[in-house]
Amino acid sequence: MRSHPMLVNRGSRIAARLRQQVTLGWVLAALLSAGTARADRVVVLRATGDAPTLELERIEDAVVEAVRQLHHEALTESAAGFDMAADALPETANEMRAIAELQRAQWVVVPIVHDHGQRAYYLTLRVGYAAQTRVEELDAEVRRAHENRRLEEILRAMLRPEGLGDEALSLAGEDAEGRQVEAEAEEEARRQAEEEARRQAEEEARRQAEEEARRQAAEREAAERARREQEAFEHRDRYGTADGLNLVQLGLALRPLLLSGGDGGVLGTFALRIGRGFEGLDGFELRGGIDFTFGAAAGLSIFGGAAYLFSPWTTPLHLGASVELGLFRATTGNRRAAFMGRVSAVLAYNLAGGFYVEASLPELMYLSSGGGALSMGVAGRAGVRF
Repeated sequence: MRSHPMLVNRGSRIAARLRQQVTLGWVLAALLSAGTARADRVVVLRATGDAPTLELERIEDAVVEAVRQLHHEALTESAAGFDMAADALPETANEMRAIAELQRAQWVVVPIVHDHGQRAYYLTLRVGYAAQTRVEELDAEVRRAHENRRLEEILRAMLRPEGLGDEALSLAGEDAEGRQVEAEAEEEARRQAEEEARRQAEEEARRQAEEEARRQAAEREAAERARREQEAFEHRDRYGTADGLNLVQLGLALRPLLLSGGDGGVLGTFALRIGRGFEGLDGFELRGGIDFTFGAAAGLSIFGGAAYLFSPWTTPLHLGASVELGLFRATTGNRRAAFMGRVSAVLAYNLAGGFYVEASLPELMYLSSGGGALSMGVAGRAGVRF
């Protein structure tokens, strides 16, 4: 780091004239121009130094922008149509003045970068003022976080007829304000990061709380649903006791003969049944009735028995079996009374109110008459409970 404002050609006629012409007009002009940018043309030469090419181009653009922000007309090498070799950069006041006059400019700025880093770099600005054949040089740290303002401050002090003066001491060297800006930016970034982390933590806590609430609500709902299902199952209709203990049915059966002493055939039956259930014996029912047989044999049967039906679902569907024993007497042929026995699987369904339909499938029946007959068929019935 270095700071050495340097005046060149101190004995020039411009310097002598300045020493001789301290007039009120000059003082007023200086006061009016102090700190105020002028619409002068400033030639900004290509930035050189130890930074990468792209970074040098970026820094050059930043210098050009700072010149424009000070309301000067900035002219770059590319815009002016010339290319200054890095080893031929102007150093003396006369060299600076020659370039300025060639480009009809009042100022020439040479930016030289060194000690380049990620957060900051040092910039040596060499500024020539053609009107006084003067060159000044200032070496200053530029923090990236403070770059635009820092460059404007330096160039504001250098691009004025009176030159740097005492401001060289405050502008040269470390960018104290830039470090402060950087620290404040880092603190703000840290605060924002903490705020974001806090916000994300709150968001995550809220999300977890909502998820936990949803989970608990789902568990409560599932538990309530299971409770309702269990309650519905426990209070489901049980056959034999639901809708009344008494039953009256009418039915029709078709029973093809599997074995018989005759030529086979089919036995058809119209039946009237009555049933009685008992409190405390869900599913159990005593039954009895009369069959009117037609088809391969005609006759009349009186029977009694029992049925037991499970109620495995909350729907009014009941499954079980029945056994019936009775006497059969034919009305044609051999009229001797014969033993009758029937077993069947039974399915009963409550259509509405006390109205039930029922099916026996399959139904196996044995008759002892005529040497014995065995049939297997199906039966359908409809009835009411009361």
